[in-house]
Amino acid sequence: MTSLVYLYFFLSIILISFGANQLVSSTQDIAKKLNISYFVSSFIFIGLATSSPEIFISILASLNSKTNIAIGNGLGSNIANIALVSAFSFLLVNFYTKSKTTLTSETKNFLKLMVILTFILIPILYDGILYRYESLLLLIIFGLSIYTFRNYFYSNEDDLIVENYKSESSIIKTIFKLIFSLTLLLFGTNLFLDSSIIFAKNIGISDYVIGLSLTAIGSSLPELASAIESARKKNIDFIIGNVLGSNIFNIAIVIGIAGLIEPNTFSPLLYADFMRDMVMILITTLAFYIIIKSRNNYTNKSLCLLLLASFVLYQVNLYG
Repeated sequence: MTSLVYLYFFLSIILISFGANQLVSSTQDIAKKLNISYFVSSFIFIGLATSSPEIFISILASLNSKTNIAIGNGLGSNIANIALVSAFSFLLVNFYTKSKTTLTSETKNFLKLMVILTFILIPILYDGILYRYESLLLLIIFGLSIYTFRNYFYSNEDDLIVENYKSESSIIKTIFKLIFSLTLLLFGTNLFLDSSIIFAKNIGISDYVIGLSLTAIGSSLPELASAIESARKKNIDFIIGNVLGSNIFNIAIVIGIAGLIEPNTFSPLLYADFMRDMVMILITTLAFYIIIKSRNNYTNKSLCLLLLASFVLYQVNLYG
């Protein structure tokens, strides 16, 4: 039985990674066809695509009355996206090669939205319980913000989605590819959730910690894969859009959907655990802001190394 759990666990990671990769590719095709701007393309399509595992985990966990896994997954993925994904990816790029600042008006506004949603979580989860009306509030704020930022959705003449990007796929093929990739993600996520819960329960780990660690890291693999590919192509804006989009979706949609489906009234979060994770999110967000604002290569590389070290210590502390 233990061997099968390990097999299912690694198989699920492969399915999630491959499904997300295909989802990223198909959403790029759709973005190109719809003439959507460069930053918003990476923010919405790639951010949403790579957040799909977290969204599926949130739905499946909540349907199985494991809402704390969904909450932990949302918070843990946000920590992993900055302290692991962006930190590792930024280590691979040279900030001196960037001709203009990465802190554009689009980036500033979506960064503000991420910070606002993060701070809103503090009074919402202060008592350890996520109610349906609180989840609805997160979704409404997200919807109103996206509507407000709608002017950023369309591309300018010198705002290309991907350099030298070409796609000859028909819209029907693209939609079929999108559905296929989503199916792989759903199946892989369900397999990942089942195997990780069995594995963690066998060693006495709580649902919330499972969400913060195993499911958070596993479901952040698509972000990591796409960010590394973006770093390889020296596309810093793509990394930033991916991380911002994914983190905003994790709070508004992943946690929001979880509370709508099944409030965690019977198993509230511990205040100390929640505040520990919120402090970690705020510190990593501040470091992320400094990195994307600074043009100093030495400062940025040093912060990236500190973020990676803090992520390792954080994971060790979870299991301590």
